[in-house]
Amino acid sequence: MTHTPDINQLFESHKLPNAFVAEFLKHAEVIQLKKNDFFIKEGDVCAYIGIVKAGSIYSYFEDDNADLHINELYQPLSFISSYRSFLTQAPSPANFKANAHAEVYVISYANYMVLQKELNWLLFFKVFSDALFVRKCLKETALINYTTTKRYQVLIEQRPLIEQLFPQYMIASYLKMRPETLSRLKSLDLGQENSL
Repeated sequence: MTHTPDINQLFESHKLPNAFVAEFLKHAEVIQLKKNDFFIKEGDVCAYIGIVKAGSIYSYFEDDNADLHINELYQPLSFISSYRSFLTQAPSPANFKANAHAEVYVISYANYMVLQKELNWLLFFKVFSDALFVRKCLKETALINYTTTKRYQVLIEQRPLIEQLFPQYMIASYLKMRPETLSRLKSLDLGQENSL
């Protein structure tokens, strides 16, 4: 069983005040998701921003052939939301589904509108939006500039537990490579330079 990081660590890493943890937990609900439950369904308006407390969730788009294209993989302490949908209250373009039993701390849109008037909450919401933006930029950079080998290496460096949480075909889809390519990468000595 893997150790689940504590939310205190997350807030400390983003330099949020120590006292804010209790404030956050006072206002956050905890949503329980069974495997294959939707956190957000395509076409629904995203009602929450959240932090994964436990378990794993993935977001994906489905094409006309019913093939899944994994957009993001969420592990414990990941910030999670269909953020454009949440901010605009427009339908979500993606599905978010539990890969395994998951628990998510959530702040509702109604609470968000009230809480953002307080300084510590405003700081938290900035941390949340900045983290989503940076994650999106890093992914775009990886897909455009990195070889398949480097994309895999960077993912494992940044998220060492990812292969324990998600099946290989999901990780391959997220990295925009075929599952057999990922299998080959995993069999290589990644200390050597490879340029697949």
